[in-house]
Amino acid sequence: MASYCCFRKSRTCLPSFTVPRYRLITLQDMLCLILHPEGEVVAIEGTGGLGKTWAAKAAFETARNSNRFDTYIWVSLSTSCGLRRCIEKIATCLSIDIGEELLSSRIRVMIKEHLARRKFLLVLDNAYFLEENILWNLGIPCPQEQSLGSKVIVTTRTGRTVSVMDPAILISPQPLTDQASYDLLREKIGNDIDLVLVDNCFGMPLSIILLAGALCDMPTQESSKLISEAYVALGPKISVFTTMIRVPKFLS
Repeated sequence: MASYCCFRKSRTCLPSFTVPRYRLITLQDMLCLILHPEGEVVAIEGTGGLGKTWAAKAAFETARNSNRFDTYIWVSLSTSCGLRRCIEKIATCLSIDIGEELLSSRIRVMIKEHLARRKFLLVLDNAYFLEENILWNLGIPCPQEQSLGSKVIVTTRTGRTVSVMDPAILISPQPLTDQASYDLLREKIGNDIDLVLVDNCFGMPLSIILLAGALCDMPTQESSKLISEAYVALGPKISVFTTMIRVPKFLS
């Protein structure tokens, strides 16, 4: 299977799967780093649009399809999602009845008791944690101390979250090369297209896929006009964030 995202492993070499530090690796290698060995915390850090959530979902589905864990928990977070809300989301995923009056400390205990003897996979997607000892604050048993082979995966845009998660493995998605960006756009559209069009996407897979969604299956007689409109909408190449704002506007 072709891979359109490059991932960099930048912390620890694994005994069962050794990758030199700072080497670019494929999607398949990335899945091995996330899922082997078990009993660790893994962080995927990078700017928006690089494929962090996509990578976590690929690992989550791979694990679930192969029945690796007893319990699977996916929690979607945001900048506005505080510690209490995150605890509530985890409890909801575990079907724990928390009512409306329970203190966070009590819910935390209930979560810990529920997971204590279970081999679990927890994904905290788009996390913005500031608190130290974050797993304890969430009621999540530490995978290494639990010794059942559980795993926690966190995706984030911030170094602070990585620091408080203290992951055994840190994976940093890298932008696509110009050629890989072009190949991805061409595959999604189904035909050749001007290479210059993908230059403003800064190698961001999400931007390229969104752009492809607007250009795919376009009638031949309208292709030139639509591509010209895309050039105008994307505008001059300024920054990743500017492009991430302009692409949705072009689609609307």
